[in-house]
Amino acid sequence: MNRNDQLIADDDGYGIDTDFVPAKRPDLSGSIGGRMGSNSATTGATMGPQTAYTSSSLPGGYRSNTLDEPILTTIARDFGKVGRKTVQVLYPKGRDNALQEWDLWGPLFFCLSLAIIMSFMAPGQQASAVFTGVFALVCIGSCVVTLNCKLLGGHVSFFQSVCTLGYCISPMAIASLVTVLAHRIIITLPVVIVAVGWSISAAVGFLAGAQLANRRLLAVYPICLFYICIGWIIIIS
Repeated sequence: MNRNDQLIADDDGYGIDTDFVPAKRPDLSGSIGGRMGSNSATTGATMGPQTAYTSSSLPGGYRSNTLDEPILTTIARDFGKVGRKTVQVLYPKGRDNALQEWDLWGPLFFCLSLAIIMSFMAPGQQASAVFTGVFALVCIGSCVVTLNCKLLGGHVSFFQSVCTLGYCISPMAIASLVTVLAHRIIITLPVVIVAVGWSISAAVGFLAGAQLANRRLLAVYPICLFYICIGWIIIIS
């Protein structure tokens, strides 16, 4: 038996000359694209391009897409919020918990206003030093008072507390403006005293929800000291 006959006998019934027919593969082309296309079509039909960004589940409580709105609309909305929060500080009886939605634009505005007014009242060579000192006092003092409240176990957000203390500076800014217009101590002293009391009352009232229990006095004392220091700087300037 030659070599070819041996190969034919060992091929287990499969002839060498049998034509090879490859197995038919399933048609996978278009299945992924079709599935994605159907989902895209369904998504496009049920949810528009802006629906995902205009739902009520947006961070910060926004109900509309603020990224595509005009800049003037954004500025007007922010100024409106600052105005409402300022009125809430100046007229605490009408509180509607507006300060629970914290922002730093209002505190920054009142801090800069107070620092600029105080620098105008200072001598020419001391204007920059007074501006820096007042700005640093307000920023660092707000952070220290907030940290003190947090260390005492107060249930209050850090930025919410800084926001509240910053907005409560608004009576002090008004008192400093009166001091610029009226240079008589008989006028400025009562105005500053009223402004200090107003700021302390507003700040203590807004931070009453910190739930400090028996440590309330330890949290109120730094607040009083903070605003009294600002008032004293206004008087001596």
